[in-house]
Amino acid sequence: MKYISGIIAILLLSVFAACEDETKTCDSTLLSDLGMNFKKDTLQGFLVKDTIWPKVTLYAIGNDSVLIRRQPRSSAFIPLDPLHDTCRFYLQLDSIAIPDTLTFRYKRVPSFVSPGCGFATFYSLDTVVTTYNTIDSIHINNREVNSSNDTHISLFFIY
Repeated sequence: MKYISGIIAILLLSVFAACEDETKTCDSTLLSDLGMNFKKDTLQGFLVKDTIWPKVTLYAIGNDSVLIRRQPRSSAFIPLDPLHDTCRFYLQLDSIAIPDTLTFRYKRVPSFVSPGCGFATFYSLDTVVTTYNTIDSIHINNREVNSSNDTHISLFFIY
């Protein structure tokens, strides 16, 4: 009897450990944020380099979620709206810069992950529309927004 209770305890611990691993796997697999980095164009395109802006503010327009508030950043990962095919963001590089808006148009792609995790929503980026207050140009590096931590968009600034 003593050995049976020990065996049952070991089996329960292994089941809980297996569930915890699947939860971590599901959490990381189901996230599909769009990655963008900030680049400064100097010397009329002959020298392009990554740059850190001192007080970046970024939030979703029409939503109360502030993603970044006055933090130094050279890149950002933003969630796309899984219920709509368009979402808009407010981007300000520092407290004195004129803000820009970014509009992302995409197709939602449901993707089966596993029986335990279910489905994830991935995205196929179609178009990026922006104001050009501080943004000079945009380059789409990768249109497929899935669970990888890719840089999908490069924003170029002359500012």
